[in-house]
Amino acid sequence: MSDTETAHCSSCTHDQLEALYQVNVEAKRYAASASDAYDTGWKTQAHHHSLRKRALYNFKRSILGTLVERGCVDAVRLHEIDGREYYCLYVSEFAFHSPISEWEEPPAEELPSSPRTIEDFGAAVEDREDRLSEREALSRLCEEHGTPNDHLPKPFVQYHARSEFTGWSELPGAIEQGDRVDDPPEHAEPFLFEIGDEFDTTEGRCRIRDRSYAWLTPWLDSSPVLPRPTYSAVLDGEEYEMVRQDRLLDDWFVLADSLDDPLPDVAGEQGEIAGREYDRSAPFEIGDVVEVDPTWDDSGPYYWQITRASVSHSLVFCEFEPVGPTDSCEPSLAVEEFVDDVVAVYDSPADIE
Repeated sequence: MSDTETAHCSSCTHDQLEALYQVNVEAKRYAASASDAYDTGWKTQAHHHSLRKRALYNFKRSILGTLVERGCVDAVRLHEIDGREYYCLYVSEFAFHSPISEWEEPPAEELPSSPRTIEDFGAAVEDREDRLSEREALSRLCEEHGTPNDHLPKPFVQYHARSEFTGWSELPGAIEQGDRVDDPPEHAEPFLFEIGDEFDTTEGRCRIRDRSYAWLTPWLDSSPVLPRPTYSAVLDGEEYEMVRQDRLLDDWFVLADSLDDPLPDVAGEQGEIAGREYDRSAPFEIGDVVEVDPTWDDSGPYYWQITRASVSHSLVFCEFEPVGPTDSCEPSLAVEEFVDDVVAVYDSPADIE
């Protein structure tokens, strides 16, 4: 009789159970490799292999749950191994241990009242027989049970200046930097602009057409790769895709019409965030010349004309040009960085005495 004829269903054929056994072996190998790497100081590799180990155990637990739901499990026993309690699920000629803590409900209605203590828990990892390669085992299981890439606790690890996908690139569910995030976590960085918001930037008039999360590093930074807000935008008639929110705020810069009311007229949270922090009106306006006598510099005072203002998150920035006896100035400062050092305000350069 064929494998499928002797099995209860497609989940518990010999080929599937053999592959699940091999996944358990591979998970133990990753655990041992992570421990060895950590001991030798290769902490990033240790973290990488630990994440793969966890993904494989999570994948195994998911498959065992399917076997229970489909009635494929022949028996369940309680075992205590190294002071920790496990369910041992028997399916055909195979047995699989799974920690009790990973199950909300027991996988069987009737279980022994006390666990059996297992003194020698199988052979060491290096002595276990390889029935399949890791790739073959995972490929078989993916046909029936999805992919271990969906069980990764963290999809990227950072190797110095580069990020690397934690999982298995040859399997379904693999992701790359820039891929769209279909189900972003609740704690992901919030969108600060709504679809339809329109405002002026230093690069021109911007209109938000669409938005989504994507796996990206921060703007002008190499790490870490996380779900980050991106936008489809029209800038002075030209369409841009996947514009990072950080780039929009810290490279394009949302312009403020006035320092008295610098908040952009947008429906998104950008206006609310800036409004909560910017709680006082500046004693000067765009176009004014400010006489700045900074406490950190004995060479002042300086005369700077405010040429433009922009809003980024909760900060309002001013850009300057030097005026009169002053031949240089800061390119830009947040209002809160220099407002206390302003000793006089002039309407124009001609007003300076």
